[in-house]
Amino acid sequence: MNYGEKVPSVLCCLLLSLIMGCNLPFSPAPPLTTAEARHTLDHWNPNYCQVKEFYGWYQPAAPDTRLAYVLLINPKDPAAKPVLSVARFQLLTRPDGSQEWFLTSLLSHSQGLSLRQGWDNLLIPVKIETPKVVE
Repeated sequence: MNYGEKVPSVLCCLLLSLIMGCNLPFSPAPPLTTAEARHTLDHWNPNYCQVKEFYGWYQPAAPDTRLAYVLLINPKDPAAKPVLSVARFQLLTRPDGSQEWFLTSLLSHSQGLSLRQGWDNLLIPVKIETPKVVE
């Protein structure tokens, strides 16, 4: 038996299996809906922040990030002006391998482009309230 002839074919098969294994498709990212984003923004700090208008989404170059443009009001202060804000949602992977969307920042440039106000250290899981079953 000549092992010199089998070594290149075994190495070729091993290399091919490594390449194919590294490129296996991951499960698709869970969707992030407007209703989920709005519910998260309305409920993470209900004494300060409530969505008056949801303008839309922006998808930056990072595939695991979504930016939502919203007009926020302070429900405790009716005299306060609404504030245009950018909410950053990021898709993070949990230790068990599951992926989940999180609200990671909520910023506003309402005082001018050089002054950012808001929160940039959030980690609020995006969840939508399931309707209660009435019997």
